Amino acid sequence: MNIIEKILFNHSIEPLTTVSPGDIVTVNVDRAIMVDMAALHPEFVDNPPVKPFDPEKISLVFDHYVPSPNIEIANRVNRLRKLVSRWGIKDFYDAGRGGISHVIGGELGWFKPGSLIANTDSHTVATGAFNTLGRGLGTPELINIIATGKTWFIVGETLKVNLNNRIKKGSSAKDIFFYIASLTGDIPGKNVEFAGSGIQTLSMDDRSSISTMCAELSTEFAVFPVDNVLREYMNSAGINDYSAVEPDQNTEYADEINIDMNSVEPMVAMPDRIINSIKPVSDLGTVDIDVAVVGSCANGRLSDIRDVAEVLHGKKINRNVRLTVTPASRKIYMEASRLGYIETITEANGLVTNPTCGACLGGHMGVVGDGDTVISSTTRNFKGRMGSSSARIYLGSARTVAISALRGYIKGDMN
Repeated sequence: MNIIEKILFNHSIEPLTTVSPGDIVTVNVDRAIMVDMAALHPEFVDNPPVKPFDPEKISLVFDHYVPSPNIEIANRVNRLRKLVSRWGIKDFYDAGRGGISHVIGGELGWFKPGSLIANTDSHTVATGAFNTLGRGLGTPELINIIATGKTWFIVGETLKVNLNNRIKKGSSAKDIFFYIASLTGDIPGKNVEFAGSGIQTLSMDDRSSISTMCAELSTEFAVFPVDNVLREYMNSAGINDYSAVEPDQNTEYADEINIDMNSVEPMVAMPDRIINSIKPVSDLGTVDIDVAVVGSCANGRLSDIRDVAEVLHGKKINRNVRLTVTPASRKIYMEASRLGYIETITEANGLVTNPTCGACLGGHMGVVGDGDTVISSTTRNFKGRMGSSSARIYLGSARTVAISALRGYIKGDMN
C-alpha cells in the first residue's frame, strides 16, 4: 500500500486486510475543523449537532472574514461563538488569535504525521506536507463528523511525483507546483504522493505551498513522506506522539512522473484558470498590472513575506500598483514584524493586513475592481474570485508578485 492507502487502512473502523483503489473505507477522524464560513450555511447554524463526538478533537477557526466585513456576517459568526461555548470547545481561534486554519493547524500540532483531518475548506489537502491526510468536505458531512467522529472515502488511484535536485535560485515551490500542473492537468478523484531525493531540500513552507495548491488539480489527497526535515519540525514543536507512515516497498502507482526542480523557472497561471493555463513568466511579454497581492494558505507564510521584503528592501513599488501583503497567521505576522519585514514592505508603500484569507476569496482586504489586472500569490484565479468578474488575475509566487509590484508589469526576475 502507498501512504494514502495505509493511513486510510489505519483509520478504518472495520477490520481490513488491505486498501486499494475503488474501495470505500469508513474511517475515524482525528480532528474536525470548522471555519467561519460555516456561519453562512443555514443547515449548520440553524440545526447544529446537540454535542460533538469529542470537544477535544473539534477546532473552530475564524479565517475567511477577519474582521467581519459587514453586519450580516458579524451576526452570523456571533452564533458560532455561542456554539463554541455550548459545546465546550477549547481549540477556538477567534479574530486576532490565530490565522488561516491550514497554517495554524501545522503550527499548533494538529497535523500529526499519519493522522486524518476533516475540514470545511477545500484546501485542506494542505495537511499533506505533514504526512497527514486532509480533505475538504461539505458542511452537511462535517455536521455528521462532528456528531459521530466518522466519515468515509472512496479510495482513488495515486500518482507518484518524484521531485529531484533543488529549486533553482529565483524560483519557488509555487513554480514547482505550476510545472506539476502543466504535466498532470486535472486529475479528479486521484491522489498525489511525493517522493524523490529533492524533497530533503524543501522546507515545510515549500511542502505546504505545493500540497495546498494540489487542491487545484482536483486531487483527493496529496501527501509528502516523512524525513528528517519533518521530524525536526515536529521535534521543535514538542510533538512526538505520532505514527508516521511510509509506503510499502515495491508499491505500484497509477502513473509516475519525474521533475528536475533545478530546471523550473518562474511561472504564472494565466487569467481565469490554472489547468492548461501555465506559462513561464519569460514568455508573457509586457503585462501591466494594477494590483499585486501576497497571501493565502499557499503563500502567506514567513518565507513568502521574507521574499517580498528582500525584493522591496530600500525601494518603492511602482506608483501605478497597489500592493497588499497578508500574513497567513498571527505567529507569522509577529515574526515578520520582529525581523523587520513588515516595516520594509510598508516603507516601500505596500500595505500589510492582519492575518486572514482576505483578498484570496474576494471577501474583503483587497477586493479588486472592474478591469483591474492582478498578479497574486493566492490559490485561485477564476472569474470573480477576488472581486469583479472583469478583473484579470494572474497567479505567481510571492517573489514574482513583489518583483512585478516594483516594475509595474509581471516580471519573474530582478534583471
